[in-house]
Amino acid sequence: MQDVFTGLLTLVIGVVLCFGGHRFFRVLMVLVGFTAGFVLGGSGVAAFGKGPFLGDLTGWIVAIVVGLALAGLAIPFYAAGVAVLGGVVAYLVTTGVMAYLGYGLGTLSQAAGIVAGALAIVLIYLFRVHRLLVIAVTAAAGAGAILAGVLVLLGKIAFDVASATDPTAVIRSTPLWLLLAIVLFLAGIGAQWSIRSKPSPPPAPTTTPPAPVPATPSEAAQPDPSPTASPDTTPTAPPK
Repeated sequence: MQDVFTGLLTLVIGVVLCFGGHRFFRVLMVLVGFTAGFVLGGSGVAAFGKGPFLGDLTGWIVAIVVGLALAGLAIPFYAAGVAVLGGVVAYLVTTGVMAYLGYGLGTLSQAAGIVAGALAIVLIYLFRVHRLLVIAVTAAAGAGAILAGVLVLLGKIAFDVASATDPTAVIRSTPLWLLLAIVLFLAGIGAQWSIRSKPSPPPAPTTTPPAPVPATPSEAAQPDPSPTASPDTTPTAPPK
């Protein structure tokens, strides 16, 4: 029952991210900024005081303050955050591809990932492709989540950390899963791009009456053609 619930939840989140993730990306960045700041602040206090993570009130206060600070910085520094995110994604994708090709996660894969991440950050800043990057990242994350949910529901992989199997081994077992992920990724990019590119509806026409046209001086000088009552000029009889 737990695997069914986890698989369905992962599947639903994947569908939302894959086909409409750009709508929630700013909120996601704020949440990620708060989480990273919370962990960083709590870990810093724990390392400085040589105690457990969030072991006292000071650790909680510092973690919350640092988390709120990074969450607030995620909005004005949106472009920088997207560029760094692109570098992280490029690093993860490169190391994943190297591991998939059989090179493992050694020094060569790490070096290739670092070079790819730095190059991605530079290219994103130079060409300003933040919008396309957000769509691609959310589509890729959503496609991966959909695939993970399907594999969990089919019993191919277990979500339990103690008994979890290597997901790359399952994906390598048949090209169907990799093909499904690629199709979902491309479909997610197409759906999100069509939503962002949809033109806004034209404004409704106003129904105010037209303003009266002022009369020209020549028209104002002409006499009024409407008939007026003329005085009575009929002669009267003289009195007797």
